[in-house]
Amino acid sequence: MFRERFKSLILFILVITSAGLTYMVWSYQPEFSQIDTSIESSSNIGQGEPVTFENVMRAYQLIWADGSDIQGTIEEDAVVGVREFLEGTEIQDINVYSNMNRLEPAVKEDGSEEFLIVDYPSEMPAKSLFQVLGFKYDGTLPDYNFDRIIVDIASDNVTFFMLNEALDKVAVANTDIDSSYLLSIVEKYEESFEDYTGIITNQRTSNNKTAIYGPSDPGEVDVENFLSTQHSVDVVNDILFMDDEISTTRNEDVYVYEGDSNIATYSSSTYSYSYTNLDETLSSGRNPHQTIQRSFDFLNSHTALADEHILFDYEEETNESLYRFTMNGYAVFSDEVQNTISIKYGNNAVFEYERPQLHIDAHVPGDQTKELTPLENIRYQIALNEELDLQKVSKITIGYDMGFAESQTELNLLEFTPEWYVKYDGEWMRFDEGGLY
Repeated sequence: MFRERFKSLILFILVITSAGLTYMVWSYQPEFSQIDTSIESSSNIGQGEPVTFENVMRAYQLIWADGSDIQGTIEEDAVVGVREFLEGTEIQDINVYSNMNRLEPAVKEDGSEEFLIVDYPSEMPAKSLFQVLGFKYDGTLPDYNFDRIIVDIASDNVTFFMLNEALDKVAVANTDIDSSYLLSIVEKYEESFEDYTGIITNQRTSNNKTAIYGPSDPGEVDVENFLSTQHSVDVVNDILFMDDEISTTRNEDVYVYEGDSNIATYSSSTYSYSYTNLDETLSSGRNPHQTIQRSFDFLNSHTALADEHILFDYEEETNESLYRFTMNGYAVFSDEVQNTISIKYGNNAVFEYERPQLHIDAHVPGDQTKELTPLENIRYQIALNEELDLQKVSKITIGYDMGFAESQTELNLLEFTPEWYVKYDGEWMRFDEGGLY
C-alpha cells in the first residue's frame, strides 16, 4: 500500500510541475529592451515620401559678421530655420546693377558693420529663392542668378544684396523685415555657430563681403560608416520605359537597355544608372526657374529625392539640375561611386536622367576621426602649388568623400571621410596634400 501511495505522490508532483512549465512557456515574453545593437537605422534615401522644394533649395552655410567677429554654421536647423520666419515678407523694390558699387550695407552708430552671409554652392535663380521664402512683390522679378546673399541687419529694415558668382553684378532688394526681429531669430541658433575665417584669393574677394569663408580650424571630424544595398534596376526601367519592350545587352560591367524611344545604361562597378529620352531635345525657351521646377517635379513624382538632398548646381546652357546628398550638413562627394542625381529637361519632358542605384541603409557607429587642417593653411598651400592658380578659387567647404571601406567589403560598408573641397575654375575638387583632385 505504501508503494501505491508513493507512486501517486510522484505522479501528482509530475502533473503539477508540467502544469507550471506550461504556464511559464505560454506567459514568457522576451526582454528585447536588454538587447544591445551596434547598428542604427537611417532614413531611406531616394525611396521615401516626396520632399518639398523649400527643403532642397537651400544654402550650405550661414555666416554672421559682427564687426571683426566672424561666426558661421553649416547646421541645417540654423540655415533653414532662420528663413522659415521670413514668409510673407514684402519686397518693396528690387534693382539689378552691373557693378559692385551698390554693395553698401549700413553701419551701426559705433561705425561697425553687422550683416549675414548666405552662401549657395552655385548660382540659383532669384525667382526660385523668392518662391521658397514666400516673398511678395507687386512688380516683375528680374531674371537674375545669384550664389551669395549679403543680409544687411545694421539698418532699421533688412536689405538683401544678391551677388552673382562672377562678382560683377548685385541685385538690391529692400524689404519690410525689421532688422532687430531677424537678429533675434539668428541669436536663437547662436550655439550652432563656430569661428569662421575669410580668405582672399583675388581682387574680387578682397573685402569682408566677397571673401571666401569657411570654418577656421575644424580639427577632428568624425568618419561615418553605413551599410548599403542596391536599388532594383528593373523597377526604374519599368517606370521610365512604361510599356515599351526592352532589349538588354551587356558589355563587361555595363548593361544597356533599349526601347522604341528610350535607352538606358547601368554600370555595376559605379552603381550609376543613366537614361535618355530619344524623342526629346535640349532646346528650350523656358527660364531657369521654370526648368528647375519641372525637373524637381519629375524627380519628386519618382521619389528620387530625399530630405538630405540639396540642389547643388544648375547649368543654364544644358538645362541641367544637379542634386547632391548631404550628411550632417556636409555635401557628399565621391570618385568611386555615383552619388549625384542629375536631370536635363527638354521641350516637353525629361531629356536625360542620371542617378545612383546604391541605397544607404543603416549607420554603423565607430570612433574613427580625421583631423582637418585650418582653412588658412588651405589657401597657403594652394598659393604655393605651381600647377594651381589661387585666383581661380571661388569657394572652400568641408565635405565627405564617400567610398567602400577597405575592410568588410562583403557587407557593402560605405565610409564617409571628411575632407576639404575647393571650387576651382568652376569645378568642385578634393584638397589633398597641397593639390586638388
